[in-house]
Amino acid sequence: MALPWELEEDILSRLPPISLVRFRTVSKHWNSLFNDKTFINNHLSRSRPEFIILTNSKIYSVDIIDHNNIDPTIRLHEIPTYDIHSRGTDLNRTIINTCDEFLFYNYRYWDNKTALWNPWLRQVRWIEYANQEFCVFGLGYDNSRPEKVYKILGHLFCHGKVLRDQKVVIYECASDSLRFIDRPEDDDWPITETAKRSNVSLNGNLYWFGCSNYENDEYYIRIFDFSTEDFKPYCLLPCQMSHSTDELVLAVYKGDRFSLLKQCSVTREIGIWVTKERISNNNGNGGEGVEWIKLMTLSTTNLPKLFGMVSYFIYGKTLYMCNGDDETALACIYIVREDVCKKFQIGSGNINCRHCVYTPNLLSLPLFIG
Repeated sequence: MALPWELEEDILSRLPPISLVRFRTVSKHWNSLFNDKTFINNHLSRSRPEFIILTNSKIYSVDIIDHNNIDPTIRLHEIPTYDIHSRGTDLNRTIINTCDEFLFYNYRYWDNKTALWNPWLRQVRWIEYANQEFCVFGLGYDNSRPEKVYKILGHLFCHGKVLRDQKVVIYECASDSLRFIDRPEDDDWPITETAKRSNVSLNGNLYWFGCSNYENDEYYIRIFDFSTEDFKPYCLLPCQMSHSTDELVLAVYKGDRFSLLKQCSVTREIGIWVTKERISNNNGNGGEGVEWIKLMTLSTTNLPKLFGMVSYFIYGKTLYMCNGDDETALACIYIVREDVCKKFQIGSGNINCRHCVYTPNLLSLPLFIG
């Protein structure tokens, strides 16, 4: 006897994305269901946070089971990359980023390839321009419309020209079109590699660290609003770097707020600040009046020295971080709660952490636009 369709759909919405990919071939009904927006939203609402790790040759998802346990179960899944490897993509020259979809972008001189990729639906959009390199900064969407209209912010790099001559561009996913916009007058462009690693997408907009004084390392948060297509300062940070080698990492907290991680390079102490109220698109004053509160200070003696690409999320009073080991660079998950720091090496010891991102919604079956 077959299960009622409502119960069948509820069971499927609780399965991990990799299982759903395999189940697409079971029936046309299931395949159609996995593209349904209501099902996608239900699946997202039940998803657990996870990390995506990029190595020299593979991409992995890392799922942490039972966040209340200081010794949780950690599951590692390899994400098949044959959809993009068929075009000869080189993971050694690749950076990944997320915004509902899975953005995969690649920097290769004279063989310029950028792909918007949804690994769960196995959909790829290649963006290529003859003799020009489309350098991606981030992905967002126009939040003034009822339907999400995805856009990519970047610049076209023409070989032989100096960087200051590069033009700022917007790529619209729905129309597969590229157009130029005015470059920001009060900030350097192109965006620095540090900003590329630390930008976050929230409510469709991109946020990253700007610097008003490079000599004194005075940082603040900048915004690119995809609705108005404007670059603007957004808000001040609750702290500044005490040493030039300190780490500052911006992240999304509880889906609608910012969190800021600062690690002192001398003591390795970690401080976490979060915004008191949610970040809203409807605030006519932008980021004016944003209030930060200090959530936790972690100073246990075996904290790692964070470096390069750092991803993290906060669950209750526990900090979860993904970074390379500070001696071997092998991928590790660090779980810190009060005066306890536990390190879990990922895989069998041969996974080098080149790049990692935290995905609050598990990248579960997002819509591919276009």
